[in-house]
Amino acid sequence: MRRLVWNELLPKDRYLVRLARPLSFSEMGFVTQLYLPIIGVESYALYQMLVHSVQEASGASAEGTHRSLMLASSLSLDRLLDARERLEAIGLVEVRRCENQQRDYYYEYLIKPPLAPGEFFADYVLSLMLLNKIENVRFSQLRQQYADALGSQLAEEYSQVENITKDFHEVFQSLKPSELEVKKGSERERFLSEMETSFPQAALKSGFEAQVNHSLSVSSLRLYLPDNADPAKVLDGKSMELLFSLCHFYQLDSWGMGQELRDWTLYNTDRSLDGDVLRKRLMQRYTEDKLYRSDSAPASLDDDWGPGKLPEPGSEAFVRACRLLSPLALLEKVVGGRVSKVYLERAETLVFADGMSAEVVNALLLHTLASMQMELPKAYMETIRDSWKAKRIATVDEAVKLIMERSEQRAQSAEKAKTAKKETTPIRRNGRAILQDKLPASVEWQMSQEKAAPDVAKGQSIQDFPDLQKRLETLRKRK
Repeated sequence: MRRLVWNELLPKDRYLVRLARPLSFSEMGFVTQLYLPIIGVESYALYQMLVHSVQEASGASAEGTHRSLMLASSLSLDRLLDARERLEAIGLVEVRRCENQQRDYYYEYLIKPPLAPGEFFADYVLSLMLLNKIENVRFSQLRQQYADALGSQLAEEYSQVENITKDFHEVFQSLKPSELEVKKGSERERFLSEMETSFPQAALKSGFEAQVNHSLSVSSLRLYLPDNADPAKVLDGKSMELLFSLCHFYQLDSWGMGQELRDWTLYNTDRSLDGDVLRKRLMQRYTEDKLYRSDSAPASLDDDWGPGKLPEPGSEAFVRACRLLSPLALLEKVVGGRVSKVYLERAETLVFADGMSAEVVNALLLHTLASMQMELPKAYMETIRDSWKAKRIATVDEAVKLIMERSEQRAQSAEKAKTAKKETTPIRRNGRAILQDKLPASVEWQMSQEKAAPDVAKGQSIQDFPDLQKRLETLRKRK
């Protein structure tokens, strides 16, 4: 079906071009050598036109209409839109639609720098797309052109590195606080305020880093579905929820999940997606190391835990790991690599069969590993799972609170047991316990009275014991 471009873009629509940061001559070469075979000549020409329309000296934005772009590039509106969308998909342009209260709008094109050659070739999708376009000989030439054999060799040979860069204050020691002080209401403050108002600077960022984004999107997944799948049923609310959960668990992006959805055996007779079959397929593909996974899953930053060492319950590292990592990524960090099928099934069942949230599953896994000496017994995990589900544990904070309370109860029980053991420990002589018979209660009472008898000799009389005095008077009357 022919695309109705006029519903999306008009020649009279305005656009504004911004640069994320200044582009170097080398980066323009990266676009020419690495991106051009993938995006094509029309997208490459549009990227060059947009980049050079921004003022080089100041980085100030440039504006125009799409009609001017059509005339300058000799492209029709539909070809211009296709060229722009290829730039968006490859990560070189970000498009925003800005609108005011009067419904007047314009398009903002944020020009992004390309990936460095090392980042480009490290991306699985981009490197294979380039290889398919230029074949082996040219691909090998590009790898050799951007290789750094000497730097790699020296880095391997001289492994001990020390950063001796001077700090700002080590060099500029003569800088006084009075030189940096701007008093409120002073002439200097008014001058600086006037400069900010009169000459606003371009929104350039020197620290902007180029990155490729293959995030999960419905429009991209639709392209991978086979003929026996109905997009309306596969990409509905319930199925999309499952797909998002699977992508988070296995760290998949749109391209990786799309490769799995190509299999026609995943769909029912009514052309809907069979979630159980998809789960089994992903588990098998992971076990066989054939799953196309992305590296976009957040790591636990620089937390000092990993194989053989777990974060303390209630610590910041514990909470951060539960919230940021998927259960599979957490287990991989614990074991230091790929996990076994048994561990994978334990974690996968908790998330998809038992319906527990990922952060609560992470807390349960860490608690079980710490309690059972880095093992995941099925019976023990099911006991904790049922207990937490009965108590409606839904967040990692609630799980940590329950773990800490349980730990305190165990400590108190152990202390009581230790005290009771000390009290019941028999007297030993020469390494042998001396057996002692327990005396009757009457004899023990008599012995306690005898121990208290010496107190009578300390000047006490019968008048000090009213009960005994009454009994004595009664006996005298009877006599």
